[in-house]
Amino acid sequence: MIKKCTLLFTLVLLIASCDKKFNDIGAEVLPTNPFVGKKAYYPVGVKHALVDVVQTNNTSPMQLGLREDKLFGNTATAIVSQLNLSQYAPSFGALSAQSEIDTSFDEAETVNDVWLEIPFFTNQTDADGDGLIAIYDIDDTDPNSDSDGDGVSDIDEKNNGTDPTNPDTDGDGTPDGEDTETVNPNPDKRLYDIDSLFGDREASFDIEIHKLNYFLRQLDPNQNFEQGQIYYSDFSASIHQDQPLANENITLDFNEIVKDSADNLSPRIRVPLNKQIFQQLILDKEGDSALASSEDWRDFFRSISIETSNFSSPLLMLLDTNSMVIRIDYTYKSEVADSDPVEIEDKTDEFLINTLGSIRFNTLTKTTTAAAALNDIVSATVPDQIALSGGLGMVADIQLFEDNDVLEDLKGRPWLLNEANLTFHVDKQAVDVYGHTLPNRLYLYNANTLAPIIDFAQDGVATPSLAKIVYGGFLTNEEEGDKQYYKVRITNYLKNIISNDSINAPLRVALTNVLPNQTEVPMAKVNAADVGKIPTGSVTTPKSGVFVGPNPSNPDLLDLKLQLEIFYTEINQ
Repeated sequence: MIKKCTLLFTLVLLIASCDKKFNDIGAEVLPTNPFVGKKAYYPVGVKHALVDVVQTNNTSPMQLGLREDKLFGNTATAIVSQLNLSQYAPSFGALSAQSEIDTSFDEAETVNDVWLEIPFFTNQTDADGDGLIAIYDIDDTDPNSDSDGDGVSDIDEKNNGTDPTNPDTDGDGTPDGEDTETVNPNPDKRLYDIDSLFGDREASFDIEIHKLNYFLRQLDPNQNFEQGQIYYSDFSASIHQDQPLANENITLDFNEIVKDSADNLSPRIRVPLNKQIFQQLILDKEGDSALASSEDWRDFFRSISIETSNFSSPLLMLLDTNSMVIRIDYTYKSEVADSDPVEIEDKTDEFLINTLGSIRFNTLTKTTTAAAALNDIVSATVPDQIALSGGLGMVADIQLFEDNDVLEDLKGRPWLLNEANLTFHVDKQAVDVYGHTLPNRLYLYNANTLAPIIDFAQDGVATPSLAKIVYGGFLTNEEEGDKQYYKVRITNYLKNIISNDSINAPLRVALTNVLPNQTEVPMAKVNAADVGKIPTGSVTTPKSGVFVGPNPSNPDLLDLKLQLEIFYTEINQ
């Protein structure tokens, strides 16, 4: 019993002794306030790079028209495209070419109309579900709003089949709210909001379409046919023109195209083509080897160019070339079934030539020189401004720690790095002067490796609906005041430089609208040794912006200058 009590007493004494020593040692080692949160700024270097010639094949969307830019200069854009038959070895009419020979019956297939159609990008968002899209809805949050003022709510007009954009649907002089016998003459009418047009939507212009004798290859023979063929923006379609297919002066029509025998067509560019040429090249070739396979067809017809000129005022269109078609409407002779004597009647049909799986690319040509102010921006060693533009525009390299001694000093500091940012503030005065349309985001990537600067990863298991990789650089409007900026977090990138001795490579910033997905950003090759590649989204984004540089001359912008911003926790020793 005495032994057990002695052992218990010793154990309690030991625990008390250990606890006392722990508290004493902790009080001696740790300062009163061991962690201090702070912020530091470091200057950055900026160097601009012009994009004069860039890869444009199979980018989406494609541009057509004239882009106006008072800083970078105007750019004319054209389209070169392969075409595919919607059906190979086709039979036009009811009989094949051989059947017509065997039965001695000539269907006499004849082209009535040929159209080149390129749909616009459209939006039919209807937030309140009243059947009327936002652009026409007087209040898109209230289904009971009355957009045409006829005394009938939009939702009721949807339910009873009247037109919510027309106060007198049947045109009899009595408003829908008072008319008890209204009949909608066009109950299938659909409205569209046209997206992705820049400039004067009412401009008139000439459009020329040519058949080219240039064969578009899928694979590059100079790379042993192991890599895809690259097509650049400086391709000259004029030297490859074979036959003119159309030369029209047009003004855009944003109405739905009503067809007699099929579903109506969404708004689109619709250009009449030469009927005689398509009679000879398509319908008269029924049964010919030229239409037998995709390889034979592409060697026979090859490609087309679509060019615009003589604009009454600048207009650039982003178009859905994935849905571009040539629509051939034709008639043919047919025997009336069970007629005696035999009667012959005319029937109609259509045949489509599409662009599915075809090679397409833009040509981009500067039509005016850049403003003198652009040269001042580019040539500055420490720029007052940063200018970025899509298409034949400009990107910029951002160099952190041009003075290596500063980087070495930072590596030796007792800091825990919490966050690092590059914030590109919009130079609103310059943007207003040049009439720029700002992009949705800026994209930052390693200029040497082309790897994106990734700074945040969501838990893909816990939140599968969220993208696993998040980039940054979205346009932000300050809630108070009129500041606009793009903030890009580079915390992980900077941590690797400081802690893991990663290479302090220059970062490259380019503008873009959206990234097609968050795990891979398609890149387009630039025909310039000092650039390499830029995001494909930048090539197809007809937008520009001017941002506050690292050395603003305007004192009001000093607080907005581009610099590296670091939030850190300092460990007191």
